[in-house]
Amino acid sequence: MRFARAATKRGLKNGELSIYDLLMDPSEELKGAKVEEMLLSVRGVGRIKVTRILREAGVSRSKTLVGLTYGQRDRLIKALGCDEEA
Repeated sequence: MRFARAATKRGLKNGELSIYDLLMDPSEELKGAKVEEMLLSVRGVGRIKVTRILREAGVSRSKTLVGLTYGQRDRLIKALGCDEEA
């Protein structure tokens, strides 16, 4: 599991993986990963921006990918400014 999370973080950092795809369909190994941890792996997104995005979307810092409701996913995607093509 640690290897899968590390590979995903590298993919997010390099731009090989889209945060939209991760939020909409996390793999089995990543379902327990924290949303905050994954957002921090996105290039150009730091701790302050992540805090603002989570607050805007109404998502707790301790929320996992599998624990997100559909509304929270939609609000996160909107707060991140990404869409299906991203």
